[in-house]
Amino acid sequence: MWLRPRGPDALAQALSACRKSAGLTQAQLAHRLHVNRTTVIDMEAGRNRAVARAVEALSVLGYDLVVVPRNASVNVTEPAAPAPQATA
Repeated sequence: MWLRPRGPDALAQALSACRKSAGLTQAQLAHRLHVNRTTVIDMEAGRNRAVARAVEALSVLGYDLVVVPRNASVNVTEPAAPAPQATA
């Protein structure tokens, strides 16, 4: 499974989907992160403003986040640069 969350709400949904795919409850993930379950609930609800701003900033700059399993092979092809325009 790979995800391309565009925006803070989509990133929150991606986190929830990845947690469920790993077979973890919110409490189990919280324990692994050394945080309260409420923190995980807030993260999955998109209530982390710092993360939301970072996602928005990347979007404004023309970038997307891609969430892939750690053992996945990822190939990224950058778009071709536009051809220089002839001047008359």
